Amino acid sequence: MNPDKPVDRVSLIKGYAWHAYPDPATPGVMAGDNPFGDEEVPALDRTPVDPPGNARAYWLLNKNTPGIQNATEGHSYLVVTADHERPQVVTGWFVEPAHLDDSFQLDQRGDRWVRLARFLGDVQVAGGSVRECEFEVDRG
Repeated sequence: MNPDKPVDRVSLIKGYAWHAYPDPATPGVMAGDNPFGDEEVPALDRTPVDPPGNARAYWLLNKNTPGIQNATEGHSYLVVTADHERPQVVTGWFVEPAHLDDSFQLDQRGDRWVRLARFLGDVQVAGGSVRECEFEVDRG
């Protein structure tokens, strides 16, 4: 944890890390602008109350987000799921295991952040393996 942040402002989210990104060739894919078809882009202070399906949380990435090797141009997301099943996304979005390393940190809106706290293990899925992770989330 960040020693400069009060403990009550930081929460832990444990789950499987996925990378979701749009297929720009699919008509209308950017209408919802996120993999679940919602109009509002989630931010660290605005994760949906009830993320759909097995998703626990999701955050907007950019191509320069440190610690994720498979981030893409434009809107892509880190999706954390409760189990090792791929999150269900709307037509025109792809999902693959997120390729994270120890330096993963997402900074948004000034001093708000999400950081990889630790890896908990790997589970084999179609097309590779997905990592179970624990993330620290600044809620303050």
